[in-house]
Amino acid sequence: MSEVQPGRPEVDREPLFWRAIPMRQPPWFQSLLACILSLGVALGLRLLVLGFPAGMGSSSTFFPAFIIVTLYAGPRWGWGVWAAGMTIGLFSPWNPVYNLPQQGTMALFALSGAATVMAASGLRTALVRLRHEVAERERSAEQLRESESRFRGLADSAPALLWLSRPGGAREFVNSAYVAFLGGSLEDAMAADWRTRLHPDDLNRILREQVAGESSRKPFSLEARYRRADGEWRWLKSFSQPRISSSGEFTGFGGIAFDVTDAKQVEADLQHINDLLEDRVQVVLAERDEAQAALIQSQKLEALGQLTGGVAHDFNNLLTVIIGALDIVQRHPEDKARTARLGKAALDAAQRGERLTRQLLAFSRRQPLRPEVASIDGLIRDSETLYRGALGERYVLDLSLNAGEGRVSIDTAQFDASVMNLLVNARDAMSKGGVVMLSTAVVHRDGSGDLAAGDYVAIGVQDTGEGMDEATRARVFEPFFSTKPVGKGTGLGLSQVYGFVRQSGGGVAVDSAPDSGTTVTLLLPMTGGGVRAGRDDTPAPHAPMPALDILLVEDDPAVAALAEAMLRELGHRVTLAANPAEALAVIADNDGFSLLLTDVIMPGGQTGVDLARLAVAARPDLPVLLSSGYTGDILASAEDAPWPLLRKPYTLDALAAAITEAVGTG
Repeated sequence: MSEVQPGRPEVDREPLFWRAIPMRQPPWFQSLLACILSLGVALGLRLLVLGFPAGMGSSSTFFPAFIIVTLYAGPRWGWGVWAAGMTIGLFSPWNPVYNLPQQGTMALFALSGAATVMAASGLRTALVRLRHEVAERERSAEQLRESESRFRGLADSAPALLWLSRPGGAREFVNSAYVAFLGGSLEDAMAADWRTRLHPDDLNRILREQVAGESSRKPFSLEARYRRADGEWRWLKSFSQPRISSSGEFTGFGGIAFDVTDAKQVEADLQHINDLLEDRVQVVLAERDEAQAALIQSQKLEALGQLTGGVAHDFNNLLTVIIGALDIVQRHPEDKARTARLGKAALDAAQRGERLTRQLLAFSRRQPLRPEVASIDGLIRDSETLYRGALGERYVLDLSLNAGEGRVSIDTAQFDASVMNLLVNARDAMSKGGVVMLSTAVVHRDGSGDLAAGDYVAIGVQDTGEGMDEATRARVFEPFFSTKPVGKGTGLGLSQVYGFVRQSGGGVAVDSAPDSGTTVTLLLPMTGGGVRAGRDDTPAPHAPMPALDILLVEDDPAVAALAEAMLRELGHRVTLAANPAEALAVIADNDGFSLLLTDVIMPGGQTGVDLARLAVAARPDLPVLLSSGYTGDILASAEDAPWPLLRKPYTLDALAAAITEAVGTG
């Protein structure tokens, strides 16, 4: 094939004869000139041969003119030349031909000329169509060559490996990146066996995946390590797409592969960094939780410090009653009526002190408490002494409890801490003293806002202090935000309140304005179930029980003597042990004990819980009763143990009820 010169149209390669037949209608003046010239030449040759006037007649010498004009200008101009020839014949002198009359000669000329024009017209149409087809074929071939050239340039410029394969797997095209990865020539790359380049650890897997992918004739992807021409192992991720012809026939696969080695390394580095971050986050979260727990505990201790004066005052009053009553009883033992009356007064005072101590321990301990169903009004009445002590003598606590038997499921110690925080904030807002209103009521919410529809117990704490502006009110629940001077507050009080209420399924509302005081309302959802009206359940008077052989383990001699006396008062036989080691030795020598009653906190490294486990291991049928006034860091262990826990101080009735429970569940 000859080389096409730049700038010359493709039609220059057509034969001259084809260029004499225009594919489009020539301009009219060119067509008219062709008619005149062709007809003039035909007439001139006739005159030259026959002379005048014989050469003026119609003759077959005009037919070439019909053909030339029809092929060049089209059938309309061909018919025009035919009409001109007929006109010349009609007005020319008669020259008989083949002994035919003039009419016959003209008819024969007309029919032959018309047939010639029609044949030339059909020939022109066929030649034009053929020229169109040839030109279109040439354009398609040129476009294909240009498309292939562009595709080859685009493929060779791509940074990825590209290839086309036939149905049998043989490659029919690869790009320069493909060749460069394998090394060698284009022919070597086309015939290369990729199995020799696969990493041994990936070979079997890739062969299975490739066979499955190609047999499915669906798109599939592979990822493995391949050895590059320089010997380095590189990760390639390939994508193969089936090639379907216009007739729907499968013609092989087209594929592209990317070098993802760097991405793999980055992924591994990121995973390593992520692992390090997770470890660091866990450490930071643990440090945060520890710091937050320390802050909350510090805040509780701060509140307890504020309670010291009031609690000391209450305890002094209680001790005055106890000491005075016992002193009079000791001086006049013969006065039985006075002894009974003063003994009851001393016992009531001691029980009040026990309730106060229990509240302080529950409030100050760091262990998480279990939610329980309780009456809000009953809880507030039980803690009234604590609340008044926290406010001090210059402040009046006005209670308005209208929740009735409204019950909620809450952690009572956290509830006490939340109310205490609100009361302390109310006190601090009234530097000159005043009245703090603590109220309760049952309200109904319709479901608008953050709270679900239903009944709630509303606990409101209202002061008549300075109040807050809108900006301060918007931030009041933010952790560590405080309007108090530095060193006067942690900024966690209201944040703790908010967290407690939200975890309990409720919400908090703040109503405040400058110079109008502040009202903080806690909304806790009401619940059903049994209610615990107060914090101590006074047991019923004990009923007579069979005498038991009880091993009493108590390290405090005074408490041991009193407990032994109470047990003997109940009719039981008692054996004393001062520590777990001594108790285990006694159990080893005597297997007839009906009950083990042990204190939780014991000297020597072993607790009462440890003793109980060892004793039950030796005597699986031995009932156990734990007893303690404060379990410290082993509280959760003692409360989660499978034995009942009797809290000190306890009455004779409480001791009897606990023994009955222990023996019944032992």
